Amino acid sequence: MNRTSKFQTILGKFLTYFILLSCFAILGLYAVQRFGAQYAEQKIQEQLEHSGLTEFVHYQQVYFNPFTLTPSLEGVKVGAEDSPLLIFARISFNSYLVKHPNLDIDFWIQESPIDSLSRKTGTLMRSAGMNTLLGKGSFSSTIQDEGIVSELKLDIKDAGKLTLMSNIRLLDQHFTLSDLRSDILASFALGQPEALPIIYGEAIELRSLDIKYEESGLIHRLFSLSSSNQKNRINLEDALLLASQTVGFAPANSPEAKQIATSLQTFIETPKQLTLSLLPSTPTSVKELTLLANEGSLYKNSRITIQSHQ
Repeated sequence: MNRTSKFQTILGKFLTYFILLSCFAILGLYAVQRFGAQYAEQKIQEQLEHSGLTEFVHYQQVYFNPFTLTPSLEGVKVGAEDSPLLIFARISFNSYLVKHPNLDIDFWIQESPIDSLSRKTGTLMRSAGMNTLLGKGSFSSTIQDEGIVSELKLDIKDAGKLTLMSNIRLLDQHFTLSDLRSDILASFALGQPEALPIIYGEAIELRSLDIKYEESGLIHRLFSLSSSNQKNRINLEDALLLASQTVGFAPANSPEAKQIATSLQTFIETPKQLTLSLLPSTPTSVKELTLLANEGSLYKNSRITIQSHQ
């Protein structure tokens, strides 16, 4: 056999083996994807049933990525199926469910006209001057030094970017992190977020809370304030002073309320970025924070800072 014939024979075998290996690889990926999706959906259904969220979370299908071994929920509606609070195009888990209770997800809010969502969501959208909701974000939550460190990032088109970071500790061993997450989701799906402080008032200890908002249209629509219009400035300041008292930060006639109003007014006149930080001198329960708010001394006694960044 000459060299050319040998080369052709070797090349033919190589191509045959390559094709066979490729077929096996494709079949393997398909099997991993199929059985991974089935297993992930089973676990997700078990978690929803255990948490009592089956009637609040509806999804079209579970997709399983055979390369990262992570699942995604597609076509997710939260709340009533016919008038959901939110519709997600996809919710992707960046780590597999075996790492529970740690959580790391990315999500995409499906472009949703106002009439496709619930009345509560529609009311918020109308007050913000929005006819369509579209956005994306991420959420991570891990256990660190006996505390639960969480970060939520939310980017809503024509509204703004919100980042919320918290460090809390569960004091009551009867509650688990899964219970807390499930109750948060259920309370918002039912439109009753005020139930959380009642349920977890003595069970959650807050170590720190940081909120950052970056403007991209919302403030401009809500406030059409001219810096040269003195009457508008005075009316806005009075409203902000009263708002501080309403939410329990500080009495309307206090120096603390004046500080808050100045920071907020600066932000409204030149809206770019606003940050709020809450760092109690000692970890404080949600019940204690609620009592401080009822007394109107939350700003003074919880080391809250509000800053406008230009």
